Amino acid sequence: MSGEGYRVLLRARALSAELRTKRFTWDQIADVLAFDHPVSPLRLYRLAHGRTAAEVVSLVNDLDPAGTASLREARLYDFEAWPTGGRRPPAGILVALARIYQTHAGRLIVDDARSPYSAKDRELIDRADLRHLDENRSAAPCPDSGQRVSMEASAGAPLAEPSVDMSACVELLRAIGIEEADVRRRELLFELALAFGGTQALRLLRVLDPEEEQRLGQVVRSAGRVDAQTVAAFEKLTAYARDVDDGHGPATLLPAVNGQRNALARILARDSMPQALRVRLLAAYGQMSQLAGYLAYDMLDVAAAQRALHEGQRAALDLQDATLIGYLHCWLGSMAAYQQRAALALDHAFAARGWAARSPSRLLRAMNESVLSAAYATAGNATASARAHDNALRLAAGPRGEGDPAYLYWISPSMLDSKAAMSLVRLRQPRGAVAAARRTLAGLDPRFKADRGLALAQYATALTLAREIPEAVARLTEAADIAAQHTSARLAHQITEARAGLQPWAASAHVRALETTLRTRGLPSP
Repeated sequence: MSGEGYRVLLRARALSAELRTKRFTWDQIADVLAFDHPVSPLRLYRLAHGRTAAEVVSLVNDLDPAGTASLREARLYDFEAWPTGGRRPPAGILVALARIYQTHAGRLIVDDARSPYSAKDRELIDRADLRHLDENRSAAPCPDSGQRVSMEASAGAPLAEPSVDMSACVELLRAIGIEEADVRRRELLFELALAFGGTQALRLLRVLDPEEEQRLGQVVRSAGRVDAQTVAAFEKLTAYARDVDDGHGPATLLPAVNGQRNALARILARDSMPQALRVRLLAAYGQMSQLAGYLAYDMLDVAAAQRALHEGQRAALDLQDATLIGYLHCWLGSMAAYQQRAALALDHAFAARGWAARSPSRLLRAMNESVLSAAYATAGNATASARAHDNALRLAAGPRGEGDPAYLYWISPSMLDSKAAMSLVRLRQPRGAVAAARRTLAGLDPRFKADRGLALAQYATALTLAREIPEAVARLTEAADIAAQHTSARLAHQITEARAGLQPWAASAHVRALETTLRTRGLPSP
């Protein structure tokens, strides 16, 4: 075997081993390898099993106790070259190879190469179905279910490797093939994307340079130890994920974020590393758990959001990171306020206040006051809500301090005014809600698309309360345009709620035009 041929075999063997852990069958692995290796099915199956020609020849000969098979390497290479060259493999050899490769003998030849075989040989090939020998056959791969990830040793069964079904695997290979011409880098990206959640992870992986990809690949396959470069790569992915969400939304990002969380959890449970690196990696896990919780909340999957946020809390408590603990309480409180669960929202807001008092972050205290304002509004206490919002605006003004972590990048007076607009709508104070929404739209960073859409939806609801119907329809039309470009289910829900408020004017020309817009944007309406 040539040096390059052996390197191809080694790469195929490593990829096959990775896919077997994800419950791929030998047939599916051969199909995957076919994307990068335009060779005969016989050779694809040998590559899938990671065997040299000498090993396969020995196994074939061992299947014949009488010693009549006497297959040699050169003849196996001839068979693997057929039908474009070489020799046609006898039906008996195909049956023996089907047993070794645990497949159907018919899959070892291309469909249009059956005609040279006699009717008796074709019958023999058709009967030789040895796929039941494949232990993965009864456990075919299924899509990742977004299972619970726990940092606790007593959480139950160990984390399963993320799995991708065959159609998703084919889609992933096609996407990588379009982006990357180099075969080795394609294989590395495929391996990393499988570990980090599938096709959706490709967008995150683009931010890494080749050296970072190689380092993560070694750690994911347990062939390398965690070092500072590995941790920095995970931190880089975490920061980039937030940017992707701001521009595109949660639907395609959430599987990739959960995939990265799973990978982080496996590494933390499996690898020994210096304490300083473990602290950074655990912090990355906690932050990714917060992001996963927020994304699930934005998809209105409250149960999944709560699980992820609580898992992030456990990691933050292990770290004794007061800022991250308070931040996670703030999101749990914000989600409770959105559900109009006043008592729970207040409980989380006051818990966050205790942790914020121990944190050096001024922006965390600003967010905490904003969540407290929303909780008070949910409870119907307008005075306390207004006072808390004023405190939030005061704390959010001015430049970022040294104690403010990067994940609080989004907190600003304009963003907090957006939260206040929703509270004021609930308190039936349309004038204040309109003013807050206008301040939001005037000062909000353009990259926060969904937040702009949510502010427009609240603006429209406030205008409806003020009986300014044409203006309300105009603002809701703007929000619908944003929702068509962003996958936030929360934004779509707010638009539907705002449209429901316009029902008394359903017969007007403005609302009828809005109905048409909502339909063309794929949004529901009453």
